[in-house]
Amino acid sequence: MTHRSPNPFRKKLFRLFLFFILICIAGYMLTPIKKGPSHLLIDDILMNIAFPIQKLAAVTTNKAETLFKNYLFLVQTEKENETLKRMVNNLKNQTVRLEELERENQRLRNLLNFRKKIKTPMIPAEIIARSPTPWIVTFVVDKGTKDGIQQGMPVISENGVVGYIMKTTHFVSTVMVLTHYNCRVDAIIQRSRSHGVVGGLLEGKCRFFDVLRTEDIKVGDRVVTSGFGNRFPRGLLIGKVSKVIKKTYGLFQEAEITPSVDYNKLEEVYILLRHNPSLAARKKSNHE
Repeated sequence: MTHRSPNPFRKKLFRLFLFFILICIAGYMLTPIKKGPSHLLIDDILMNIAFPIQKLAAVTTNKAETLFKNYLFLVQTEKENETLKRMVNNLKNQTVRLEELERENQRLRNLLNFRKKIKTPMIPAEIIARSPTPWIVTFVVDKGTKDGIQQGMPVISENGVVGYIMKTTHFVSTVMVLTHYNCRVDAIIQRSRSHGVVGGLLEGKCRFFDVLRTEDIKVGDRVVTSGFGNRFPRGLLIGKVSKVIKKTYGLFQEAEITPSVDYNKLEEVYILLRHNPSLAARKKSNHE
């Protein structure tokens, strides 16, 4: 069976007819509508043929216009969002700065009130370095021999006993904190006046030892400095008893103490000068 190719004449005739229809439709769409009741049959035919094309053109135009408006709206919205994000970030930064200033002011107010309560001469010092060990047992402050600091001077904060000066140079000093295993502070139980010694445990806590078994110690008791040994003034808070250890034998009992000072959050401390006669003499001579 042979395949018959389309007649070229028919193809030309179809193309000519289609071109004529398009010309008619275009002419109709561009011709102003005449007012009046009379119209030709060709008008109806062209109207029916042109209506789908006009409808499609109108829908396409409307969609394109809507898409373009939506695009402009999205662009404007994105710009506004970026502006709002910048404003929010600026407000957050300002809030953080204000909170930090408020905390610093509160901390300084606490230090000032604390300084008024302690009659012993003291020098404020800022912590500039800490021990790299897991539990902070020493740190460095920005005061040294040039400021009259000497080895053995007690170091305190508004929350209680911190430790004492372990060594000092001309510009800086190293502080041994209460949890250091070599630190020793004479202390008493505030409630029962039971006497003992506080030493470090290296795990963020201290132990209260050399206490007779007959002494009254309970969990929650406050431990304060006794004033003995001429190092710390009497009545400075050391911490609270968190555990009582009383063996079935022996003359003494022990207690575990949680320090009142959070060494990880310390920023400023006070160094007591009561054991520095030379500095006191120099100050006296300067006033004279």
